[in-house]
Amino acid sequence: MPRRSVVFSAPVGARRLLFVVRLGLVRLRARAGRQVLLATGIAVGAAMLAAAVGGSVAVQDRAAQRALAALDPSDRSVQAVWSGVPTQSDVPVATIDREARDALRPVGGREPFGVLLFREARFGGAVVNLGAVDGLRPWVKIHSGRLPRPCRPSRCETIVVGGEGALPRLSYLPVVGRATIADGAPLEGYFGTRGRQHVPILVAEGVRGLTRLRIPDVDLISRTYGWIETVAPGSIHSWQIEGFADRIVRASSELAAKSDGFGVSGPLDTLAAVHSTGQVAGRRLLLIGGEAAVLLLGFAVFAATRLRRDAEDVWRRLSWFGARRSQLALLSIVEIAAVAVLATALGWAIGAGLAAFLSRHLGAPAGSVLGHSVLAGSGMVLAAGLAATAALVVLASLRARLAGLGGRTITVADAAAFGALGAVALALARGKADAQALAAGGGTGVVLLLLPGLVVLVAAVVFARVVTPLLRLLERAGRRGPVPLRLAALSIARHPGSALVVASFLMISVSLAVFAADYRATLAQNVHEQATYAVPADYVLGEDLQRLVTVQQAAPLAAYRNLGEPTLVFRGSGSVSGRGAFDYTLLGLPANAVRRIDGWRGDFSDVPRARLARALRPSRPVALRGLDLPKNATEISLPLALRGDRVNVALMVRNTRGDFTALGLGDQDPGRRVLHARLPAAARGGRVVALRLGFPALAAFAAGHKESGTNAPVNDAFHGFATFGRLRAGGRTLGGYANWTGVGGVSIAGPGSVEFLVNRAADSLFRPRQVTDETPVPVLAAPDVAAAAGPTGELGLMVGGVPISAKVVGTVRHFPSVTGDAVVADLGWLSTALDAREPGTGPANEIWLEAPAAAAGRLAAAPFDRLAVASQRSLDESLRSDPLARGSLAILGGTAVVALALALLGLLLTVASDRSDESGELFDLETQGASERDLRRHLRLRVGMLGVIGTLGGIATGVVLGALVVDVVTVTAGATNPDPPLVLTFDWPLLALGFAALVVLAATLVATASRHVSRRPV
Repeated sequence: MPRRSVVFSAPVGARRLLFVVRLGLVRLRARAGRQVLLATGIAVGAAMLAAAVGGSVAVQDRAAQRALAALDPSDRSVQAVWSGVPTQSDVPVATIDREARDALRPVGGREPFGVLLFREARFGGAVVNLGAVDGLRPWVKIHSGRLPRPCRPSRCETIVVGGEGALPRLSYLPVVGRATIADGAPLEGYFGTRGRQHVPILVAEGVRGLTRLRIPDVDLISRTYGWIETVAPGSIHSWQIEGFADRIVRASSELAAKSDGFGVSGPLDTLAAVHSTGQVAGRRLLLIGGEAAVLLLGFAVFAATRLRRDAEDVWRRLSWFGARRSQLALLSIVEIAAVAVLATALGWAIGAGLAAFLSRHLGAPAGSVLGHSVLAGSGMVLAAGLAATAALVVLASLRARLAGLGGRTITVADAAAFGALGAVALALARGKADAQALAAGGGTGVVLLLLPGLVVLVAAVVFARVVTPLLRLLERAGRRGPVPLRLAALSIARHPGSALVVASFLMISVSLAVFAADYRATLAQNVHEQATYAVPADYVLGEDLQRLVTVQQAAPLAAYRNLGEPTLVFRGSGSVSGRGAFDYTLLGLPANAVRRIDGWRGDFSDVPRARLARALRPSRPVALRGLDLPKNATEISLPLALRGDRVNVALMVRNTRGDFTALGLGDQDPGRRVLHARLPAAARGGRVVALRLGFPALAAFAAGHKESGTNAPVNDAFHGFATFGRLRAGGRTLGGYANWTGVGGVSIAGPGSVEFLVNRAADSLFRPRQVTDETPVPVLAAPDVAAAAGPTGELGLMVGGVPISAKVVGTVRHFPSVTGDAVVADLGWLSTALDAREPGTGPANEIWLEAPAAAAGRLAAAPFDRLAVASQRSLDESLRSDPLARGSLAILGGTAVVALALALLGLLLTVASDRSDESGELFDLETQGASERDLRRHLRLRVGMLGVIGTLGGIATGVVLGALVVDVVTVTAGATNPDPPLVLTFDWPLLALGFAALVVLAATLVATASRHVSRRPV
């Protein structure tokens, strides 16, 4: 028996403990080669996690700054308002001013500026809105004259910023200029000039000066005081949003308690939306955290197995010298803990540097970002937990047995895989993690954090089960090959547990690299798809709801053709008849345009676009029929013979530009007469498509008035007969009324004669028969809409209150520019169906314009500046520059690189371990005649086989993981719900380049590490 060491058997515990610690540190330095590789893997994983943590805060903060910067100053200002008459208030004006400023100052840390308004008060014989602003210059745009000087008690200069009417003639209240309130200025609530003002609006410089102006009975005039604090975009960071909102609420409560006249408003809804979007982005990045944890723990297990033989040898030798089991465990703890702590600290520092670099790249303050993420208390706790977890995993793996791995019996790993599979199924059963689910939390973040690890665990166990028999087949297949190949295959088959660990770790690393690359490509592709889907042409022009100018009124079609290739589009909303609130968006566009619009994706329909376009294409002319007017006509006449009740008569003319003009001929009494009307320029050369018979205007007014004042029944229908002569315009007699029909209470009584029954509910028409009277409109419909159709595919659609008959000829799950269910029809067919029911409801209201980028400048000028213009290029650039998108894509790209780097590190550690741990086996091979070249080839082939097996398994696992994540996490790179939905995308050139680089680097590292093979026996 060897002599027992005095130190190991000494009774003094402190001395034994100190010796064991020193021995562990000595061993750490002596075995620095392998420990450096272990430390490198832990450091890389820690750096990746730290970068994800810091990067998440950086992208959230930059997104908050961008959202705030996009708002007008009026939308991101905090305002306190007090209204009343000073003489009726118990609190002096000076006290009100002080209390408001004291309450607002802590909200944003800035001094608010004051606003005062005397609303519609009489000064100098004129009624005006008289106000004042502290610091007027930034908020007005001078058109004539100059800015007013600060108010004094004896003289207060003003400028006119809106309104009409007489101005005060007072020497102490002169007008020195005219201006307008700047766009976005936070003064709209006081001096709003968007609507028409009937009295002049005068504004002076300085609130206090205006209150001191010597105006008779000024204290009796009702006034509004305001205190405004504008929020600069850089003044609120993402981690300050909740506190800022709380301060607004606190200021509101404080002022409300002091006076009933106070009110406080602020951008609470905007801040809540920004904060919610940031939370979605942060929680989505938990996927990266989960991936970093899997890589780190996977490398720890792998590295521990490569250190096992060395550790067992040390434990065996030290036990000969009398070391107890507890002392051996303490030795391992000291050695591994030192590596884990030092590596985690180094990796955390590197990750902090990467997060700082990303912060500066995005334009966020790096120091503040790190202080609220990586270097915060929670970040340091996470780093400590990471180091402890890594050390525990390594220690547990050093004593774990691999004999059953991949065998025929059920192991603990198999049971864990079954549990992980159930957890993945449960995560899928929870439904999709969209933006709303991520913002609400509710455990979704935990699911995202664990999902990569659960999927990889299942894949690793399945991989081990599949690869084990494959290794035996590989050994049998290699028996007839060269000696190095036979030796490599035989050594793998004899030690399957160790080989499976190497291949499994490579599978994990490669799978996470493939997942990160594919998920990044998916999000990047979706960024472009969002732009082309939302704006399916270079430019989309539509009616500006503030100006209420149609695309036809803005410019003739020829003007659009001068810019590019326009496509007329109708957009409306409606519901399926009989389905209640079952809503959809209806699009009408030329059938041929379906084949060429942007934003289409193959998975939108099971039928190719060419077939869908053919199904919509009319088989015969579907233009709206009617009587054409001469281009030189300036007047139109209509002979009319009327019997029965009075009726209102109008002509509906479809103009040459595509919209409609209603020519009112007035209320008509029974008798014979010729009705005349002047033709406006827009209607000349147009087409009369209907004669409208309506309830007389005066009768409708009287009936409504009577109904409001009595319960007596009211005659709500007029009945009679009308005979129409031929229309005359421009000296010509237009065609007759053959093949005309009546709708809405009008029935044919003879050639050109009708019987009518009109009421206040709807208009009645006498018009030509149209194609759509007998044939339903072919449409492409969303699956839910198509399901409402009858056996023949026909269904009734309601579009803006107008019913039409349609027939489903194709199904589309999505259609560009439509969010939700879509119904698509040929524009000509759809417009005819709508205008036949109610003329004027079917004209195109959008223009999809294919034009070069140079057209953007012309579209911003007259006459197109009266329209709302959406640019596909601008939207694409905006989405790509979104900080959330840029940060997410950058972190995913870095994750893929880190995963491949760990795979290379694993190969290097495998070669280093094989050279040292199997030196005895290599010596035996040499004694049997193997040359050093054969030994090198043997090691390289063995590592190469495991690398190929692990890489193939990793590619398959990465694809599966990417498909699951894309299906579960339905969030775009910008942390919004995707429209269109995400589809797993592979960047094949980048993947090929990455794996080519991996092969080259792996071959170089393995060749370098195995250049000198040790053949000395242990």
